[in-house]
Amino acid sequence: MEKAGIILEGGAMRSMFSAGVLDSFLDNGVEIPNVMAVSAGAYAGMNYVSGQRGRALDAVIKPLETEKYMGFKTFLKKGTFFDMDFLFDEIPKFRVPFDFQSFTQSAKQFIISTANCLTGEAVYHDKFTDMDDFFRVCKAANSLPFIARVTEINGVPMLDGGMADAIPISKALEEGWKKIVVVMTRDKKYRKKQRYVYLAFLKLLYHKYPRFVHMVAGRAEKYNHSLEMLEQLEKEGTAFILRPAEGMNLENNQADAERLREYYRHGYEVSEERKEELKEFLDDND
Repeated sequence: MEKAGIILEGGAMRSMFSAGVLDSFLDNGVEIPNVMAVSAGAYAGMNYVSGQRGRALDAVIKPLETEKYMGFKTFLKKGTFFDMDFLFDEIPKFRVPFDFQSFTQSAKQFIISTANCLTGEAVYHDKFTDMDDFFRVCKAANSLPFIARVTEINGVPMLDGGMADAIPISKALEEGWKKIVVVMTRDKKYRKKQRYVYLAFLKLLYHKYPRFVHMVAGRAEKYNHSLEMLEQLEKEGTAFILRPAEGMNLENNQADAERLREYYRHGYEVSEERKEELKEFLDDND
């Protein structure tokens, strides 16, 4: 099990599927020693490491009942679609407290990816000096172009890690993982399409970061190649994929609490249905 790990795809509010999967893991004592989180996958994955069952859902749902922390009004007020300070400071410290002590004392390794705007490459973070440093990295990891500002880490401008490597399967193999559990947030039929208008605006707004723009231009091709690679690894017995059923996709900016709960429950149920398969996969050392 030492060489086993979980990859958590991002997808903003679609990460509620991952939250359901990981709560199922906690309920069933599924202990996997390495977690690599992309974008909003970090919001779900951190609670698996700290052992806070249900917190990932609560941290999204409970504030929605009293606060509007995303949307056009937030964009006008904060310049970002999501209120990043509220998400990565107010909520974990005061509204739905995150147990950073349990997180740091956990034997699990937690890796978060960001995209370096200067090089256009993915950066992987697994050392955090304190809670503020940790959530600064989380903030950068979730800072999508256009809807969030660039976040600096040690003076380096960073954006959402999913822009550089949405499914870091190659990184997992480099880390020496022999058993890779991949939690996707879209169904099996999904393939990423090139968005030419999006790229045109990206070139205008992020012209200071030409390598970042160049990297994003190849993002759809890289994503689809990663899917092909992942499916091959699944056939070989190296990867185990958990994903939503066809037709269960959720908008990444979904703000309806019941729809979010439904996606969470779906993730939990998918994991429960396949828990014996997962156990066999993790126990198979061939």
